[in-house]
Amino acid sequence: MNREEANQALDLIRRVVSQAKDDSALQNWGVIWMLHAFVNAAGFAATDWLWTAGHHTPGPYALLWAGVLAFNIVSIFVLKRGQTAGARSFVERQIWAIWTTFIAGMLLVAVLNWLLGLDRLFMPAVACVLFGTAFAMMGALMGRVWYAVAAGLALAALGMTQVPDHAFGLLGAVWFATQFSGGFALHRARRRRLAAGGAGARLV
Repeated sequence: MNREEANQALDLIRRVVSQAKDDSALQNWGVIWMLHAFVNAAGFAATDWLWTAGHHTPGPYALLWAGVLAFNIVSIFVLKRGQTAGARSFVERQIWAIWTTFIAGMLLVAVLNWLLGLDRLFMPAVACVLFGTAFAMMGALMGRVWYAVAAGLALAALGMTQVPDHAFGLLGAVWFATQFSGGFALHRARRRRLAAGGAGARLV
């Protein structure tokens, strides 16, 4: 084996090891996603209830979603506690960036919705578009199946225009199905990897 062949082989090994690390790190998010599916769906249901009950000022919604986000963030660190320390994988850094940007975008849309005096029924469809955009970006990192998820969310956004009185309820149902099924798939892949003798995933 000459030097060029050796370098090519080494590069291949590095890519395989990097991909394995990325996959195992992502698989650790399965339980977190399943838990957050319930919490976020409850948040959307509570949002719908608050509006129906006549709460049309930003305060109750800000408190509700501050609590949801705080729970989600704390639960991530609690569920990750005790895992092997190490550097974040490239894919995991990108996932953090995508979802942090998504949350910031949602907050900005909520503020714009309020400043423009729009009915809250405008918000669910836009939120669904932002969800789809985030999953489309994940498709470039994690596999083409996430493009199908993004397309499904785009169709759901169009469907919400036909049932405006139940848009937040529909958003909660769509989000629960998406996040829970994605989390279940990741968790099942992790269990299979560990059953086959794979090393514990690193996620920090």
